[in-house]
Amino acid sequence: MEEKQTLICDRCKVEMDLIEAQFSYLERTFRHKVPRCPQCGQVHIPEDLAKGHMSKVEAALEEK
Repeated sequence: MEEKQTLICDRCKVEMDLIEAQFSYLERTFRHKVPRCPQCGQVHIPEDLAKGHMSKVEAALEEK
C-alpha cells in the first residue's frame, strides 16, 4: 500500500494543501496541482513538474 506524503511549510509549520495552480513559463500557461501553504501561500514545485512538464515546454519552443 502507498503512503500519502505530507509536506509541512518550513515557514509556518503547518501541513500544505494540494491546490490547482496556474503557471506561466516561457510565455506558456498551464495548470497543475501542487502543495501550497494555507497560511502564507508558499508553493512547493515538485521535481517531476520542474524536470517534466517545464522541460516539455522548453522542447516545444526549441522546435519552433
